[in-house]
Amino acid sequence: MLDGVRGLAILLVLVNNAYPEVPVSPGLDTIARNISDFGWPGVDLFFVLSGFLITGILCDTKGGEGYFGRFYARRVVRIFPLYYAALLIFLVVLPGLGFADAFQLHQLRLERWYYWSYLANVGLALHGNTRFETMQFWSLAVEEQFYLLWPLIVLLFERRRLIALCIVAMCASLALRFAWRWAGLSDEWVYLLLPFRIDSLAVGAMIALALRGPGGLDQLARAARPVWRWMAPVGFGLVALYELTRDDRASIALQVVGYPAIALAFGALLVRTLAAPSDARLARFFGSGAMRFFGRYSYGMYVLYGVVLVLLRHWVWWVREVPPVLGSRIPTGLAILFLTTALTIPTALLSWHLLEKRFLALKRLFPYDRARESGIGNRESIG
Repeated sequence: MLDGVRGLAILLVLVNNAYPEVPVSPGLDTIARNISDFGWPGVDLFFVLSGFLITGILCDTKGGEGYFGRFYARRVVRIFPLYYAALLIFLVVLPGLGFADAFQLHQLRLERWYYWSYLANVGLALHGNTRFETMQFWSLAVEEQFYLLWPLIVLLFERRRLIALCIVAMCASLALRFAWRWAGLSDEWVYLLLPFRIDSLAVGAMIALALRGPGGLDQLARAARPVWRWMAPVGFGLVALYELTRDDRASIALQVVGYPAIALAFGALLVRTLAAPSDARLARFFGSGAMRFFGRYSYGMYVLYGVVLVLLRHWVWWVREVPPVLGSRIPTGLAILFLTTALTIPTALLSWHLLEKRFLALKRLFPYDRARESGIGNRESIG
């Protein structure tokens, strides 16, 4: 069912990014655009899953032969081929074919080495959006930076100490966000950089650690119910407040309080999904063929949807200009969303069959030496 949870994450991301940024004006057009922006927490759901899956793998292989080497080798064959192929398209092929305007070319040249070195989030924080559909690379950079640090920390500390470190990291991140925003500094930095965004990764890690302790899933499932009941309304309520008002005070509340609330809500959703009986609605939803399909190919969809958007905006005039239909841009916006999704799916399938799965076959050369087995599925994260 974890593929189904990942499917929800990619669908939220697509809604957020594929629905066009229509001109701001009073009325339903702007409300619809703002509602589409509710999808950005899909990235936080990816973070929770990554923290959960990667921590599970590290815990189960801790003390085994080749702990670092095999982990990083498997990460490389999973992440790097598509990542660098996509960068070649975005930074070399499309600009070389004339798809980027003068501003985009300047930004791409200014930030290119940040992308090549998995520091896209730093480049975006320092220099701004390229406006060439490369924004999605920031979260892959955050995850990669987490992967560089976390295996050593897992090796050095025992399980209970690791849980305490996760809680400390969340509290420190909240305090840092509060101090940063109180000082009137950039909200973009708070959105993009790992020290400010550790909450979701830490929540996922805590779940993996708690599952391997006394009480396991049953104890977590009991705790997940009240966490979901309280944190989901707080987190997603603050998302709605900000997206519908675009008020600076709402932005501060969202980034200081909303981020950990969203992380805890998604963590509770993950636990409830893992604990759900096979005939429960949650299990049927996330276990459905459609949700598992989107989850299986989510990495390709996440990395490559931007290529589809760049091409569509260049070749299809109504995708570029978003004209009104019967006085509203909502029909055109929905058409763009569905068209982008429909074309992203075969693009991701091609990526999977022509590139990704061929490199994934190399994982057999780096089998994990499991020091202990948890009995919990260890499907690796998408990025």
